[in-house]
Amino acid sequence: MSSPFVSSNTHTFSPPLQYDQETNEPYLPFPAPFGPRIRLTPPRLSDPDAPPASQSRKVEDDVAALVKNHNLPEIYMFLTGPPRPYTEEYAKEWLKKRKAESLALTGEMNDREASSDNNTNLALSGCPVRVIRERLEDGTDLFLGDCFLARSHFPEIADLKERERRTEENYAYEKGDPRIIYSFGMFLSPSAHGRGIMSAAVQTLIEQWAVPLMAARQFEVAAMSHNVGSQKVFLKNGFTLIKELEDAVDLEKLGKGEGKVGLKLYRREITSPEK
Repeated sequence: MSSPFVSSNTHTFSPPLQYDQETNEPYLPFPAPFGPRIRLTPPRLSDPDAPPASQSRKVEDDVAALVKNHNLPEIYMFLTGPPRPYTEEYAKEWLKKRKAESLALTGEMNDREASSDNNTNLALSGCPVRVIRERLEDGTDLFLGDCFLARSHFPEIADLKERERRTEENYAYEKGDPRIIYSFGMFLSPSAHGRGIMSAAVQTLIEQWAVPLMAARQFEVAAMSHNVGSQKVFLKNGFTLIKELEDAVDLEKLGKGEGKVGLKLYRREITSPEK
């Protein structure tokens, strides 16, 4: 079955990725008891030029789900971005960029496997799957949220010049360099709260992907002081609180209320990846 979202010539992917024949997508299953029903998949955006025969009745793009979720105060009040109100046009543009990134990373994996020296120890620069979905009994997929890894932009650094310098330095390292500091971005649909899903998503990305395939060793995340849910996710995944900053985020400038809130910085360092 073809798909307007992701293309694959081989229909096979190296572990830990698996291939979904229904959607023609790679996916990364969560550990028990969630997986493989709950999984990380690529972002989906319909191709308006795709022939009708390629459209699967079981596959919908993510535009409506993004617009719905990002306009819920249960989500946007804990994010420094994106803009409000969150529009359909913004969702489409965002998905277009994320889809291109996903396809590029899938190509990077293929190049790694086809390397003439068969060096499968080459580090990857990222993960091609990020959208959390749940496969329902009728075969449809329920959009649950988003969880992704990226090199840190150090939002906790107040001095903009110093933040820019650290970010440029962090992005200048070659992929696989243990000095790279990675961060997480995430949100979860309120209907999925309280199930341990985001904790499992972070665990999956770190243990199944970032450490073994990206050679990632350092992770830092900043959460707003009132974002207790995210803080619990990181503590559950072995992160340690290393810094607290008061009045670091201006909610009024973000269009998300009045006053300022603090940031809490958490860190995890992998010292023995073989364990």
